[in-house]
Amino acid sequence: MFKFRIIGFALLMALLGGIFFWESGGVWLFIAAAPAMVGAAVGECCSMLNKSGKPALVTPTALVVWLAAVGCTMGFIFPAARLAVLMLGALVILSCCAALLSMNEDIMRKIFNSAGAVLLFAPSLILLLCSYFLPARCGQQGVWLIFLCLVTKATDTGGYIVGTLTSKLPGGNHKIAPKVSPKKSYEGLLGGLILSVAVSLTFYTVAPEAGRNWYILAAVVLSFGSFFGDLTESAVKRFCDIKDSGSFVPGMGGAFDVLDSFIYNGLLFFPLYFLKDIIWV
Repeated sequence: MFKFRIIGFALLMALLGGIFFWESGGVWLFIAAAPAMVGAAVGECCSMLNKSGKPALVTPTALVVWLAAVGCTMGFIFPAARLAVLMLGALVILSCCAALLSMNEDIMRKIFNSAGAVLLFAPSLILLLCSYFLPARCGQQGVWLIFLCLVTKATDTGGYIVGTLTSKLPGGNHKIAPKVSPKKSYEGLLGGLILSVAVSLTFYTVAPEAGRNWYILAAVVLSFGSFFGDLTESAVKRFCDIKDSGSFVPGMGGAFDVLDSFIYNGLLFFPLYFLKDIIWV
Protein backbone atom coordinates (compact mmCIF):
# COMPACT_ATOMS: atom_id res chain seq x y z
CA MET A 1 0.00 0.00 0.00
CA PHE A 2 2.82 2.42 0.88
CA LYS A 3 4.44 1.78 -2.52
CA PHE A 4 1.22 2.63 -4.35
CA ARG A 5 0.76 5.73 -2.17
CA ILE A 6 4.23 6.93 -3.23
CA ILE A 7 3.39 6.24 -6.88
CA GLY A 8 0.06 8.07 -6.59
CA PHE A 9 1.71 11.06 -4.89
CA ALA A 10 4.44 11.18 -7.57
CA LEU A 11 1.82 11.14 -10.33
CA LEU A 12 -0.08 13.99 -8.70
CA MET A 13 3.10 16.05 -8.28
CA ALA A 14 4.05 15.45 -11.92
CA LEU A 15 0.58 16.53 -13.02
CA LEU A 16 0.68 19.68 -10.88
CA GLY A 17 4.19 20.47 -12.12
CA GLY A 18 2.98 20.27 -15.71
CA ILE A 19 -0.08 22.41 -14.98
CA PHE A 20 1.79 25.21 -13.23
CA PHE A 21 5.14 25.26 -15.03
CA TRP A 22 4.41 24.17 -18.62
CA GLU A 23 4.01 27.63 -20.10
CA SER A 24 2.36 26.75 -23.40
CA GLY A 25 0.38 23.66 -22.44
CA GLY A 26 -0.25 23.88 -18.71
CA VAL A 27 -3.70 25.40 -19.07
CA TRP A 28 -4.79 22.66 -21.49
CA LEU A 29 -3.40 19.98 -19.22
CA PHE A 30 -5.40 21.56 -16.40
CA ILE A 31 -8.63 21.59 -18.43
CA ALA A 32 -8.05 17.97 -19.46
CA ALA A 33 -7.32 16.63 -15.97
CA ALA A 34 -8.99 18.78 -13.31
CA PRO A 35 -12.64 18.60 -14.51
CA ALA A 36 -12.26 14.82 -14.87
CA MET A 37 -11.21 14.58 -11.23
CA VAL A 38 -14.16 16.71 -10.10
CA GLY A 39 -16.59 14.61 -12.15
CA ALA A 40 -15.06 11.44 -10.71
CA ALA A 41 -15.37 12.77 -7.16
CA VAL A 42 -19.10 13.47 -7.49
CA GLY A 43 -19.60 10.16 -9.31
CA GLU A 44 -17.86 8.35 -6.43
CA CYS A 45 -20.22 10.03 -3.99
CA CYS A 46 -23.17 8.70 -5.97
CA SER A 47 -21.54 5.26 -6.04
CA MET A 48 -21.19 5.33 -2.25
CA LEU A 49 -24.87 6.22 -1.96
CA ASN A 50 -25.67 3.21 -4.15
CA LYS A 51 -23.68 0.89 -1.91
CA SER A 52 -25.47 2.22 1.16
CA GLY A 53 -28.87 1.42 -0.30
CA LYS A 54 -29.60 4.96 -1.54
CA PRO A 55 -29.85 4.55 -5.34
CA ALA A 56 -28.21 7.24 -7.47
CA LEU A 57 -27.20 7.78 -11.08
CA VAL A 58 -23.43 7.31 -11.05
CA THR A 59 -22.19 7.64 -14.64
CA PRO A 60 -24.74 10.26 -15.85
CA THR A 61 -24.07 12.44 -12.79
CA ALA A 62 -20.30 12.20 -13.18
CA LEU A 63 -20.60 13.01 -16.90
CA VAL A 64 -22.83 16.06 -16.31
CA VAL A 65 -20.50 17.45 -13.62
CA TRP A 66 -17.46 16.82 -15.82
CA LEU A 67 -19.07 18.63 -18.76
CA ALA A 68 -20.10 21.53 -16.51
CA ALA A 69 -16.55 21.79 -15.15
CA VAL A 70 -15.04 21.70 -18.66
CA GLY A 71 -17.48 24.37 -19.83
CA CYS A 72 -16.80 26.66 -16.87
CA THR A 73 -13.03 26.43 -17.23
CA MET A 74 -13.14 26.73 -21.02
CA GLY A 75 -15.33 29.81 -20.59
CA PHE A 76 -12.27 31.75 -19.40
CA ILE A 77 -10.63 31.10 -22.79
CA PHE A 78 -13.66 30.91 -25.08
CA PRO A 79 -16.64 32.96 -23.75
CA ALA A 80 -19.04 30.99 -25.98
CA ALA A 81 -18.42 27.98 -23.73
CA ARG A 82 -20.43 29.73 -21.00
CA LEU A 83 -23.50 29.55 -23.21
CA ALA A 84 -22.87 25.84 -23.71
CA VAL A 85 -22.86 25.38 -19.91
CA LEU A 86 -26.22 27.18 -19.62
CA MET A 87 -27.67 25.03 -22.40
CA LEU A 88 -26.35 21.90 -20.68
CA GLY A 89 -27.96 22.98 -17.41
CA ALA A 90 -31.27 23.61 -19.12
CA LEU A 91 -31.11 20.21 -20.85
CA VAL A 92 -30.36 18.41 -17.57
CA ILE A 93 -33.24 20.17 -15.78
CA LEU A 94 -35.69 19.39 -18.59
CA SER A 95 -34.54 15.75 -18.69
CA CYS A 96 -35.02 15.42 -14.92
CA CYS A 97 -38.47 16.98 -15.17
CA ALA A 98 -39.44 14.56 -17.94
CA ALA A 99 -38.16 11.62 -15.88
CA LEU A 100 -40.04 12.78 -12.78
CA LEU A 101 -43.26 13.06 -14.77
CA SER A 102 -43.03 9.33 -15.44
CA MET A 103 -43.77 8.79 -11.72
CA ASN A 104 -41.32 5.90 -11.68
CA GLU A 105 -40.29 5.66 -8.00
CA ASP A 106 -36.90 4.12 -8.73
CA ILE A 107 -35.96 6.87 -11.19
CA MET A 108 -37.25 9.57 -8.85
CA ARG A 109 -35.12 8.28 -5.96
CA LYS A 110 -32.02 8.16 -8.16
CA ILE A 111 -32.57 11.70 -9.45
CA PHE A 112 -33.12 13.16 -5.96
CA ASN A 113 -30.11 11.36 -4.46
CA SER A 114 -27.90 12.34 -7.39
CA ALA A 115 -29.09 15.95 -7.19
CA GLY A 116 -28.16 16.01 -3.49
CA ALA A 117 -24.60 14.88 -4.24
CA VAL A 118 -24.26 17.44 -7.03
CA LEU A 119 -25.60 20.37 -4.99
CA LEU A 120 -23.45 19.53 -1.98
CA PHE A 121 -20.12 19.06 -3.74
CA ALA A 122 -20.08 20.19 -7.39
CA PRO A 123 -20.48 24.01 -7.08
CA SER A 124 -17.56 24.46 -4.70
CA LEU A 125 -15.28 22.07 -6.58
CA ILE A 126 -16.01 23.79 -9.91
CA LEU A 127 -15.30 27.19 -8.31
CA LEU A 128 -12.05 25.68 -7.05
CA LEU A 129 -11.07 25.02 -10.66
CA CYS A 130 -12.09 28.54 -11.69
CA SER A 131 -9.63 30.00 -9.16
CA TYR A 132 -6.87 28.89 -11.56
CA PHE A 133 -7.88 31.71 -13.90
CA LEU A 134 -8.12 34.52 -11.36
CA PRO A 135 -5.70 37.36 -12.20
CA ALA A 136 -2.71 38.05 -9.97
CA ARG A 137 -0.41 41.07 -9.94
CA CYS A 138 2.62 38.85 -10.44
CA GLY A 139 1.12 37.64 -13.72
CA GLN A 140 1.69 33.95 -12.93
CA GLN A 141 -1.17 31.76 -14.19
CA GLY A 142 -2.73 29.70 -11.45
CA VAL A 143 -1.11 31.48 -8.49
CA TRP A 144 -4.38 31.62 -6.57
CA LEU A 145 -5.03 27.93 -7.07
CA ILE A 146 -1.51 27.19 -5.77
CA PHE A 147 -2.23 29.38 -2.74
CA LEU A 148 -5.58 27.70 -2.15
CA CYS A 149 -4.13 24.19 -2.47
CA LEU A 150 -1.12 24.77 -0.20
CA VAL A 151 -3.02 26.62 2.54
CA THR A 152 -5.80 24.00 2.51
CA LYS A 153 -3.43 21.05 2.61
CA ALA A 154 -1.35 22.72 5.34
CA THR A 155 -4.36 22.23 7.61
CA ASP A 156 -4.36 18.49 6.85
CA THR A 157 -0.61 18.20 7.38
CA GLY A 158 -0.43 20.27 10.56
CA GLY A 159 -3.50 18.53 11.96
CA TYR A 160 -2.07 15.08 11.26
CA ILE A 161 1.34 15.85 12.80
CA VAL A 162 0.07 17.59 15.94
CA GLY A 163 -2.84 15.17 16.35
CA THR A 164 -0.51 12.16 16.12
CA LEU A 165 2.00 13.62 18.59
CA THR A 166 -0.60 14.72 21.16
CA SER A 167 -2.40 11.36 20.97
CA LYS A 168 0.70 9.80 22.56
CA LEU A 169 0.52 12.07 25.61
CA PRO A 170 -0.78 10.66 28.91
CA GLY A 171 -4.55 10.72 28.60
CA GLY A 172 -4.33 11.38 24.86
CA ASN A 173 -5.81 14.43 23.17
CA HIS A 174 -9.30 15.90 23.08
CA LYS A 175 -11.53 14.50 20.35
CA ILE A 176 -13.89 16.75 18.40
CA ALA A 177 -16.34 14.31 16.79
CA PRO A 178 -15.28 10.75 17.69
CA LYS A 179 -18.40 9.19 16.16
CA VAL A 180 -17.62 10.77 12.79
CA SER A 181 -13.81 10.86 12.74
CA PRO A 182 -12.16 9.25 15.78
CA LYS A 183 -8.70 10.76 15.15
CA LYS A 184 -9.67 14.42 14.81
CA SER A 185 -8.78 16.47 17.89
CA TYR A 186 -8.82 20.08 19.04
CA GLU A 187 -5.04 19.92 19.31
CA GLY A 188 -4.80 18.76 15.69
CA LEU A 189 -7.20 21.48 14.57
CA LEU A 190 -5.02 24.10 16.27
CA GLY A 191 -1.85 22.64 14.73
CA GLY A 192 -3.43 22.70 11.28
CA LEU A 193 -4.57 26.28 11.78
CA ILE A 194 -1.08 27.42 12.82
CA LEU A 195 0.62 25.75 9.84
CA SER A 196 -2.03 27.13 7.50
CA VAL A 197 -1.39 30.69 8.74
CA ALA A 198 2.37 30.14 8.42
CA VAL A 199 2.05 28.98 4.79
CA SER A 200 -0.27 31.90 3.99
CA LEU A 201 2.13 34.45 5.50
CA THR A 202 4.93 32.89 3.44
CA PHE A 203 2.99 33.86 0.33
CA TYR A 204 2.63 37.37 1.75
CA THR A 205 6.38 37.57 2.33
CA VAL A 206 7.41 36.23 -1.08
CA ALA A 207 4.90 37.91 -3.43
CA PRO A 208 2.17 39.88 -1.66
CA GLU A 209 -1.07 40.15 -3.62
CA ALA A 210 -2.95 41.64 -0.66
CA GLY A 211 -2.36 42.94 2.86
CA ARG A 212 -0.97 40.85 5.71
CA ASN A 213 -4.29 40.82 7.58
CA TRP A 214 -6.01 39.44 4.49
CA TYR A 215 -3.55 36.53 4.35
CA ILE A 216 -4.21 35.76 8.02
CA LEU A 217 -7.99 35.95 7.53
CA ALA A 218 -7.81 33.77 4.41
CA ALA A 219 -5.73 31.16 6.23
CA VAL A 220 -8.17 30.98 9.17
CA VAL A 221 -11.25 30.70 6.93
CA LEU A 222 -9.70 28.14 4.58
CA SER A 223 -8.30 26.14 7.50
CA PHE A 224 -11.76 25.71 9.01
CA GLY A 225 -13.16 25.00 5.54
CA SER A 226 -10.54 22.29 5.06
CA PHE A 227 -11.31 20.76 8.45
CA PHE A 228 -15.07 20.64 7.90
CA GLY A 229 -14.62 19.36 4.35
CA ASP A 230 -12.57 16.46 5.65
CA LEU A 231 -15.11 15.89 8.42
CA THR A 232 -17.96 15.90 5.89
CA GLU A 233 -16.28 13.25 3.78
CA SER A 234 -15.69 11.14 6.91
CA ALA A 235 -19.39 11.45 7.75
CA VAL A 236 -20.45 10.40 4.24
CA LYS A 237 -18.10 7.40 4.22
CA ARG A 238 -19.16 6.37 7.73
CA PHE A 239 -22.82 6.66 6.72
CA CYS A 240 -22.13 4.49 3.67
CA ASP A 241 -19.81 2.15 5.66
CA ILE A 242 -16.99 2.58 3.12
CA LYS A 243 -13.26 3.05 3.76
CA ASP A 244 -12.16 4.59 0.42
CA SER A 245 -14.42 6.41 -2.02
CA GLY A 246 -12.72 4.70 -4.97
CA SER A 247 -9.37 3.87 -6.57
CA PHE A 248 -8.93 6.88 -8.87
CA VAL A 249 -5.46 7.68 -7.47
CA PRO A 250 -3.19 4.65 -6.79
CA GLY A 251 -2.62 4.13 -3.08
CA MET A 252 -4.54 7.28 -2.12
CA GLY A 253 -8.13 6.18 -2.69
CA GLY A 254 -10.62 7.91 -4.90
CA ALA A 255 -10.88 11.41 -6.32
CA PHE A 256 -13.30 12.25 -3.49
CA ASP A 257 -10.64 11.19 -0.96
CA VAL A 258 -8.10 13.53 -2.58
CA LEU A 259 -10.49 16.49 -2.89
CA ASP A 260 -12.28 16.17 0.46
CA SER A 261 -10.48 19.17 2.01
CA PHE A 262 -11.64 21.39 -0.88
CA ILE A 263 -15.37 20.66 -0.94
CA TYR A 264 -16.14 23.94 0.83
CA ASN A 265 -13.02 25.99 0.12
CA GLY A 266 -13.91 26.74 -3.48
CA LEU A 267 -17.01 28.58 -2.27
CA LEU A 268 -15.21 30.17 0.67
CA PHE A 269 -12.30 31.49 -1.35
CA PHE A 270 -14.18 33.69 -3.82
CA PRO A 271 -15.61 36.12 -1.21
CA LEU A 272 -12.11 36.27 0.28
CA TYR A 273 -10.63 37.03 -3.13
CA PHE A 274 -12.92 40.02 -3.65
CA LEU A 275 -12.04 41.31 -0.18
CA LYS A 276 -8.32 41.35 -0.85
CA ASP A 277 -8.28 44.89 -2.26
CA ILE A 278 -10.26 46.17 0.73
CA ILE A 279 -8.17 44.58 3.48
CA TRP A 280 -4.78 46.01 2.46
CA VAL A 281 -3.06 46.26 5.85
